[in-house]
Amino acid sequence: MKKFCKKELLWAFLCIFCASFFTSCSESVDADGGSVLSPDSSRPIAHKLYPNDIAKNDSAAVNLARGIALVVHPGASYTLSFDIDSTQPAPELQLFRTYDLAYSKDLVGSSRIRTLSPTVVGNRYVYSFTCEENKMSIWLTSLGVDGEYYKGKVNNIRFQGFGSYSDHISINLIVVGSMDKTLDGKNIDELASDMLKLFREKYYGITIDTLYVRYAHNHPTLGPYYPGDQPWVAGISSEDMFVSELAGWPEEGLRNALNIVLVHSIKNKDVMGYSRIFSGILGAGKQSSVVIGEYVKRGNGYELLSSYNIIITALHETGHFFGLRHTSTTKRDLGLLDDVEDDDGVIEDLSNVEDGLKDTPFCDVFSSPRNTLYKSSEGADDYALELDLHSCPDKYNIMFPVTLDKVGVISFSKQQMEIIRSSLMIFPH
Repeated sequence: MKKFCKKELLWAFLCIFCASFFTSCSESVDADGGSVLSPDSSRPIAHKLYPNDIAKNDSAAVNLARGIALVVHPGASYTLSFDIDSTQPAPELQLFRTYDLAYSKDLVGSSRIRTLSPTVVGNRYVYSFTCEENKMSIWLTSLGVDGEYYKGKVNNIRFQGFGSYSDHISINLIVVGSMDKTLDGKNIDELASDMLKLFREKYYGITIDTLYVRYAHNHPTLGPYYPGDQPWVAGISSEDMFVSELAGWPEEGLRNALNIVLVHSIKNKDVMGYSRIFSGILGAGKQSSVVIGEYVKRGNGYELLSSYNIIITALHETGHFFGLRHTSTTKRDLGLLDDVEDDDGVIEDLSNVEDGLKDTPFCDVFSSPRNTLYKSSEGADDYALELDLHSCPDKYNIMFPVTLDKVGVISFSKQQMEIIRSSLMIFPH
């Protein structure tokens, strides 16, 4: 058993997803015997890999030997691979699960799951394993030779996941608090109808079965806590930005739906929607929802949004939910803003200035000298005026970081849709 500081693990979402009960795991290649080489507890475990994220992730690669976090899901199969360093012997990969310690609020424990020897495929080491957990979890790594941390270079790291769950999904649109008609006069039913149509059109690689509308004040057990005659501001009306307890609606067909929570607004200025990248949970669970606002906070007041902008925000944030990065990177994405909170889970990695996809162009405007590296995703109107974001080649992509009016037809790329589909088939539902 190894003990780690909870504060360090929080940076990698470990405290969010740790569990005290798990089922067994198996792998395709298992090294016999050998000593346990635990992750280095003298340093923060501050980097993680998501399945099928093909950004460079150089920081994760550099820290793989001494310990990074891997996001894993029940029933999914995985490969972790990187280029062979011919100057060093082939290393063993050890995988560890984490768990809370009953006697400490500041530490978590870890225990080894398996030790894996690599398969050589071309010029790469490939480690394969299939995992059975009872929920989305975080595993830790170490990479070693003869009981010592691997001294070779780890380049071009890839973490791929393969699942067998359905590529069908339903949406549960949860309306929280009082709602007005949209800027263009649409009521909730009309908004929901348009949302289903556009989701089916833009998420062309998966099947959206149906879209349900449920009102928080009608929840069978939590309804009294969500009055329908008061505006709900995410992050202010409750501490939980995601209103997580409403996810996993206790009704047949809705327990494992994609939860989109529609609130009056979000506490942050110029933020129209909110989601964790690769949230990974369909149904009940902490931060298992996509949050969108009917209004957006501007300066000293609130601006009512059109139904189109509300739906586009839902499309965009759902893309993050399924593992998509912005096509062009912002300061907030890299954790370079002073106001980025620790629980955003954003760690600076300047190698990830692009999403790694070949069919999504990158906008050079974001890295212009006038902008001092990369822009924040807030203050979109000011940046559009100053930097002419309408000249960006990726403005037609749903994952462009700024909502621009009068752009025209927007869509996901083929590679983006492949990631969305693969993520959906990894997420239990």
